[in-house]
Amino acid sequence: MVITIACYLLMGLVTVVYCLLAVFPLAIAILFCGFSRKRIGNIMRFFILWYGRAVVRIALRPFAGVEFEDRSPEQNGGIFICNHRSASDPFLVSSVAVRRAPAQVVNRWPMRLPFFGFFAGIGEYLDITSMNYEQAKERAAYLLGQHVPLFVFPEGTRSGSREMNQFHGTFFRIAKELSCPLIPVAITGNERIPSRDYRITCGRIRIRKLSPIPMEVIAELPPFQLKNHVRRLLMDETAKMDAESGS
Repeated sequence: MVITIACYLLMGLVTVVYCLLAVFPLAIAILFCGFSRKRIGNIMRFFILWYGRAVVRIALRPFAGVEFEDRSPEQNGGIFICNHRSASDPFLVSSVAVRRAPAQVVNRWPMRLPFFGFFAGIGEYLDITSMNYEQAKERAAYLLGQHVPLFVFPEGTRSGSREMNQFHGTFFRIAKELSCPLIPVAITGNERIPSRDYRITCGRIRIRKLSPIPMEVIAELPPFQLKNHVRRLLMDETAKMDAESGS
């Protein structure tokens, strides 16, 4: 319980300090961009990215070591498919090396959060529960067309364990129709950072960006088979990473 309280207090402190430091640069950047929707979205994603990095590098650091391994350093754009063990995953993906600040695909509840949801909306995060397939495809095409990486958690909800939930197929179908790269990202060690009841224990978190799925595989496999193929890859990789961590 002490660790949990200390971590959340530190996260709150990081949030307050970051907002105080960012408010004037953010206002100036928005003013000079001419209130362009596209530019404001880019600016907001940049500030959200660095907020996530501040949380990981400062608030989590005393309690959990976070290691990132890049198996495809040349791949910086496309749809990044991540497994989803914990509520910390949206923060942890800020550790993934990409050249441009990414957007994320989220469920309804993060977008309804006061403060956080407001800025995520300005940053053009996708609330997948509020749109149909064609709208999701249009929004994804808009972002990918600007070379904005798109992070997706196809399980839809966190598993809270080392088990992996079934994948939803929406963004695998979108990847096929847009001929877009798919890059799996495996995250391990955070199933209790925090747990489903939001308690935090110390641990070692590992993030591994894998090689992209070959474009010929994306083109050939139907969406259902494609999502299962990527899920199997992530299941095998996360099991291997858990074993490597000795747990």
